[in-house]
Amino acid sequence: MKLALSFALISGVAAFAPSAQIARSTTTLGQHKLGSGGMADTRDPNTYVDSDPRKSISAAPSFEEYLKQRAAASGGAAAPAAAAPAAAPVAAAAPAAAASTGGGATILGTLETLQGPGQVWGADGIAVGKEESDLKGYENFGKFFAALQSTGVANEISGPGPFTVFAPTDPALESYELLRGPITADVLKLHIVKGNIASSAVSSADLTSLGGVPLKYRYAVRKNFVNDAIIGEKTFGPYADYPIDVQCGNGVIHAVGLCFAM
Repeated sequence: MKLALSFALISGVAAFAPSAQIARSTTTLGQHKLGSGGMADTRDPNTYVDSDPRKSISAAPSFEEYLKQRAAASGGAAAPAAAAPAAAPVAAAAPAAAASTGGGATILGTLETLQGPGQVWGADGIAVGKEESDLKGYENFGKFFAALQSTGVANEISGPGPFTVFAPTDPALESYELLRGPITADVLKLHIVKGNIASSAVSSADLTSLGGVPLKYRYAVRKNFVNDAIIGEKTFGPYADYPIDVQCGNGVIHAVGLCFAM
């Protein structure tokens, strides 16, 4: 009886004992290591540059850029059907592309009439009977232009230059006034740098502002930032992006959606 009981106990314990681990092969297949499941581990967390830019991690388009590329490839057919009433604003977006050249006008002359990014209604449009993708309007640079005149900074950039102007949109300056206070000459000078600096060169250029304050450049999430403002920001929908590389007679303009003094 005791022998039978002992045998039963030993059998029960053995049933719960961990089985011997089977050695896994770490044989490599080409350049890839075989994982514990026998599959090649092809993950590579590092940036990768391929001859086809679409396969390059560092050059992969952002979601906004992808939407615009898809719309362009389909001839604009990707725009929602309800956007038909907005056909006129879409056509009006053509001057924004032409605005990449200021037509020989000075920076001040170009700013006065430059068309900014087109913004959609988004969720706010539902309450007023608009589709989320309908055009709400363009964020232009009237406040920046007026402030340059009233503070006298316009006189400092009216000469031959050249100057690079990171022009904040009207909403950007409105937010600054609401949160920080009046727009002074020092605030405006933060947006002006001596020299003609293309958007592709901001990462290596001397970004000392007209007021002597160095601006801060950084690269993050596949975008170029100056003082936390995106250079070359994209908008949702088929409407114009933030204009950059707008060549003028005495410099260049890049639009930004944030005041540099924030």
